[in-house]
Amino acid sequence: MSSTTVLALNNNGDGMDRMKVNASNHLFVDGSSSTQPVSIAATVAVDGSGVTQPVSGAFYPVTQPVSVATTLTVDGSGVTQPVSGAFYQATQPISAAVALLVDGSAVTQPISGAVTVSGNVSTVGGALSVANNSLWSGQTIADTATAVTTGLDISLYRSLIIYGDTDKPSGEIVIQISFDNSTYYDLGTNLYPDGLSGNFVSQIESDAKYIRLSRTNFAGSLETISAAIMIKSG
Repeated sequence: MSSTTVLALNNNGDGMDRMKVNASNHLFVDGSSSTQPVSIAATVAVDGSGVTQPVSGAFYPVTQPVSVATTLTVDGSGVTQPVSGAFYQATQPISAAVALLVDGSAVTQPISGAVTVSGNVSTVGGALSVANNSLWSGQTIADTATAVTTGLDISLYRSLIIYGDTDKPSGEIVIQISFDNSTYYDLGTNLYPDGLSGNFVSQIESDAKYIRLSRTNFAGSLETISAAIMIKSG
């Protein structure tokens, strides 16, 4: 097809551009720089030349859920599978109608029932003596008189529990200490009997060598009193 070159004003209006027209004086388009729309009724084959084509239809994720009625084998490929069912802790309770043998493998077993203990009971800090270290046993004290117990050697002990009772609950019972069982000093921590029962009790700690009790009766009549000491070593 023959063509003719003509001059035409450019878009900016400041110069002339060469244009080609065909024999019918129509503008010649060679498709070298223009993008033309395409409308056809046939199938278009799209190659991998860099043009992105829209695609319509149903899309599915790469990982698909599986629903089967048979047993599935799961390998160790890094996929975590959900598991349903009953779970149990590593340590199981035991219920048995026979005697069980428990070794000494560091397992502590609870014990229920009556337990009989004889002798001294080992405790943290020493042994608690359950012997009745009696200071007074039914001691009578006349009105306005003073009674003093024999000194008790506590040099091997530290924690003491002093307890007892009296039929005249008024007034105080003085605790005295000594280092030679001769000269005694008031400890400053006294015992005061309960106003209803006449009972008294106190726990003290002392580094003294000897201890004793002193009681003056101001009740107006004869008093009967008993007192003892439990000693904890350490």
